[in-house]
Amino acid sequence: MQEQQQDDNLLTIGENLHIFNPAFRQAVEQQDQPSLTQLAGQHLAGGAKSLAINLGPARSMHDRLPWVIETIQQHSPTPLFLPAISNGLEQALESHQGKATINAVTADPAHLDTTMKIARDYEADLVVLLTKPGLQNFDTQHRLQIALDVLEQADGIGLPREQLYLDPVLSVRTDPVAWNLTGGMPDLDPILQTISLIGELSAGQVKTIVGLSNGTLGLSPHKRSSLHCRMLPLLVQSGLDGVILNSRDQTLMNIARSLKRSNLLRQKAA
Repeated sequence: MQEQQQDDNLLTIGENLHIFNPAFRQAVEQQDQPSLTQLAGQHLAGGAKSLAINLGPARSMHDRLPWVIETIQQHSPTPLFLPAISNGLEQALESHQGKATINAVTADPAHLDTTMKIARDYEADLVVLLTKPGLQNFDTQHRLQIALDVLEQADGIGLPREQLYLDPVLSVRTDPVAWNLTGGMPDLDPILQTISLIGELSAGQVKTIVGLSNGTLGLSPHKRSSLHCRMLPLLVQSGLDGVILNSRDQTLMNIARSLKRSNLLRQKAA
């Protein structure tokens, strides 16, 4: 079996290198190397072990991905979560030092097939969102069925399960009454159940990941931080392996550093 993460520490991925961050967008558009290096350094200094890159849908931004990778990795080979762009992904993976992660694709079989083959050929990890176009129900049962379909597809393509991250997709409550009653706290129960059951169904071979901030959109920074600090221990207790988060929130990062991934199932898998 391929080795998973080298220890039981939670993998923390800095989230703020995305197209909606004006400083990041400007640095990429102007190919401002010092500014991009500074932005990446701020998240690494906060304790992030990896960085997620989000360049948005524009082809002009996608063309700059190799430059972004080379700029960030020029001083140290920080592992990056790279956007699953439709053109130029293989070139980006070739320029990446060390093991990259492709982040992210939905479980739509038509598109997933191509990306899985690229991940297999470049020995990259792959984040798969447990959702499909047109999905109406989004409960634990449907997430698990999608997870099983993804594993079957990976097995058929020859992508080792150890290279997969499954994301149960943390999101904001759509019912405004429930959102107000819970103070903006997302519905965690199906997420926690899915993470735990994925570990059992895959005998600990498959990793799980969430984007923590996706569940608290629309709230103040202070409220978001408070909810993130409450949610993260619950997620890790259920078996979470990695989290994309605000690594400049030191209260949250102190909690993240104190948490250890559950390793019982991985000991069984070994």
